Amino acid sequence: MRLFILLVMLAAAAEAPTVRFIDIAAPAGLTVPNTFGGKDKKDSILESTGTGAAIFDFDGDGAEDIFIGNGPPSRSELYKNDGTGHFTEVGRQAGLTRTGWAQAACVGDIDNDGHPDLFVTYYGHNSLYRNLGNGKFQDVTERAGLPVTGTRWGSGCALIDYDRDGLLDIFVANYVDLDPANVPKPGSGRSCEWKGMAVWCGPHGLPAGHNALYHNNGDGTFTDVSAKAGILAPGSCYGLGAVTADFDNDGWPDIYVACDQTPSLLYRNKHDGTFEERGDAAGVAYNAGLQCRWPVAGRHGNRGGGLRWQRLSGYRQDQFLGRPAIAIPE
Repeated sequence: MRLFILLVMLAAAAEAPTVRFIDIAAPAGLTVPNTFGGKDKKDSILESTGTGAAIFDFDGDGAEDIFIGNGPPSRSELYKNDGTGHFTEVGRQAGLTRTGWAQAACVGDIDNDGHPDLFVTYYGHNSLYRNLGNGKFQDVTERAGLPVTGTRWGSGCALIDYDRDGLLDIFVANYVDLDPANVPKPGSGRSCEWKGMAVWCGPHGLPAGHNALYHNNGDGTFTDVSAKAGILAPGSCYGLGAVTADFDNDGWPDIYVACDQTPSLLYRNKHDGTFEERGDAAGVAYNAGLQCRWPVAGRHGNRGGGLRWQRLSGYRQDQFLGRPAIAIPE
């Protein structure tokens, strides 16, 4: 019987279709090189994390466009989809002119005007771009009451209506409280070596960041409620990616933060404007070896209607410099 079942499984596997992806970025018009730090070597952890992207219909023409964050000296790109699968870079015309260490990108309608807005995290301060509905964006970061002074390393973000008042709030995962002037040189200590090689230092040995939650006041401004909402309760962490979902099916959105070398965090929504951190209790703070790794967090549905966790172990990247890629089934 077991042999019969094995043969059936092998036959089914042999008949399964093979999906192969090919890169069509260049013929599709995505040709601007993506740069994040040095081309030949990287001396700082700031050059290690790479940039994010967002796919959304920014001009309401029914075709999905692409935003790609970029590092200095370049600005980020916004590729307009002409509806045939070809893209034209229109970032400057659309008002996205900032240069700097762009990180994550999140899209949502923060003012409920029917047009998707764009939030981009940076090393330095983050940027909130309001969609004007005419193919252009306006930087409203300072007007919205979000920080524009000081230095933060916003590595991940999520837009979430955590208090269910009908307005999207902003969650930011912060990585390292980094002062480039005081970062040790590659190879100068244990946290600056990897398998005997001198590498950029960190994150161990560097001060960890603190995550942030900004409440949407409904008048175009936001208020920092990180402490009040319990976001700061777990203390500092090396936060990277962030996702939101109703992980316990209680009707309220929760937040998961994938961390690098510190336990990942699961903020459970308590329905009263506050969160409690339950990553360890829920079994999602560490990998299978009970180690704090560099994961990227993702989620997708299952047939039972719930959510299934997917954690992808991270890796060291020696170089982040190249052109964008789009993979489609061949």
